[in-house]
Amino acid sequence: MNAAFDGDTGRMNPPQHDGPTLTTDERAAARAFVARCEVRLSTFHRIAVGMLSGAGLLVVLPVVARDSVSGVLRSLLIDGIGVSDIALVVAVVAMLAVPMSALWLLFADLTRFYFHANHLGGDGRDVFTPRFTLTSLQLPSDELGPEALEQLDASRTDPRIVELLVPTNDRSRRRVDRQLRVYAGLDSDRDDVSRARGLFQLAASTSRPLLDEVAKVEHGMARHVLRLRGLVLRYVKALLALLTTALAVYAGDAIVAGLDQGEGLTVSGSTALAAVVLIWAPVVVLAVTSPVRWIEQLMRDDGAPSTAVADDPDLTHIERVSLRIATIGWLAAAIAMIVSATSDTTGDSVRAAGLAVLAGSSIAVVVAAFSGRFRSLTRMA
Repeated sequence: MNAAFDGDTGRMNPPQHDGPTLTTDERAAARAFVARCEVRLSTFHRIAVGMLSGAGLLVVLPVVARDSVSGVLRSLLIDGIGVSDIALVVAVVAMLAVPMSALWLLFADLTRFYFHANHLGGDGRDVFTPRFTLTSLQLPSDELGPEALEQLDASRTDPRIVELLVPTNDRSRRRVDRQLRVYAGLDSDRDDVSRARGLFQLAASTSRPLLDEVAKVEHGMARHVLRLRGLVLRYVKALLALLTTALAVYAGDAIVAGLDQGEGLTVSGSTALAAVVLIWAPVVVLAVTSPVRWIEQLMRDDGAPSTAVADDPDLTHIERVSLRIATIGWLAAAIAMIVSATSDTTGDSVRAAGLAVLAGSSIAVVVAAFSGRFRSLTRMA
């Protein structure tokens, strides 16, 4: 049986027998499965809420470190600006951009987890509206007999019940009309029942046969699992990128901490700050790629001869973005290191240490660039 709202009357049409008749045991099994899926979906959303809360806490760390960041940048922009100073500013900005980009992508993933498109097709319409990932619910259309369904239909159009969704005052009605008018095809018929029907559509609330409800929840479960898989990975990567960058920022702050107020960064200070960025660049790439490597190792431990995790564009998006930004930061820091280390005022020990860091960082970058994992990231980038 199938039943739906009549677009002209706003009432529920009588059920139509358009599918197999379920036995009592089959119907009970379908109901139990839907209930079990609802519990699983609530678990998924508790995990996502944990990600949302944790992402909010991650934003606190840059606020705490703002004095360190401003101190480093201030030392670079006062008392004359040279080539090394400009290169170091680019390197520091790139260093800060990696965790900020990871956080941005994390919040984008959280938004896409909780919202997606609601396609309202049929009757010559092709309307898309945003909907929350958990839809409103209606009783499956084949759960009731004709007499009970007619009584439910009458209750759905009872003004005392409709006013729970559409308050009986002109201001609320105008607000609902404005909201429905935005989406072509959802214009109400200027009565409260049609307004309520339009809001049901915005809430993706549809009365389906029980088997259709089972199929819908199965697809919804798969969508949640896939989105949550990437969401958890991006949260871990954002946390690792933020912690790694915070350590580098604190190290840079320690370098400029001994400067007097109003004094610019010395040549040896520029060399030390460039060394911090040169060390940070391969380390942060190693940090954001570690979660995928951990998963690959887990799969190999379970007997997988090879894995394709590193080639999954959804699971490695942060790596590709971080690799590009870290490359810019590394190149800028390398320029600053060469300029500072070759300056006539640079001591021999400082020059030797700076060039040693540059050489070691270059080796680390070359090893990473020619590893199988980063070849795949470079191809996708």
